[in-house]
Amino acid sequence: ASDDSSCAASQEIEKMPKYKPSAAALKAFFKLHEPEDEAWRTSHAFMEVTDGCPLNGMYRRFKHWIKEGATAFPNLTIKIVPGMDPIMQFDNKAEIVDGDLGLARVDVSDMEIGEVEDLLQRRGLVKDPSLADKAEFMRKEREAKEEEAKKARDEERKEALKAQADTPVA
Repeated sequence: ASDDSSCAASQEIEKMPKYKPSAAALKAFFKLHEPEDEAWRTSHAFMEVTDGCPLNGMYRRFKHWIKEGATAFPNLTIKIVPGMDPIMQFDNKAEIVDGDLGLARVDVSDMEIGEVEDLLQRRGLVKDPSLADKAEFMRKEREAKEEEAKKARDEERKEALKAQADTPVA
């Protein structure tokens, strides 16, 4: 069983349009802010995320990126906050003190993974090449295992259908 099986049932439910609060409401609620200088840079980032299903509407991919791709950024810390939409907080310190809003807080809930990586690099966080290679190896290894498991499930399904077809009707 995969580690995101708790979301299996919720992924099968027909998607209803989600209520999206206004940008002003989100900015106030999450205390989002950025410096006025558009070229600002920093040394550390902290990504606050939930470990639950609705993560960015692309739960599985984002979860895998957190475990694999994010490891390529040595100055990125992942902080699990129950029920939290993904927020990236930037600071010039290696640790966040509770209540400290840092240099900037950016909502990344509508971003694709590539956009998040671009944001990190644009703001001064460098991807370590050896860690990026390791993350890529981990991704490929996971995908190979997933493909192998899918083939095994497909084979089991075929065998079950064949056995069902071979069973005489009473």
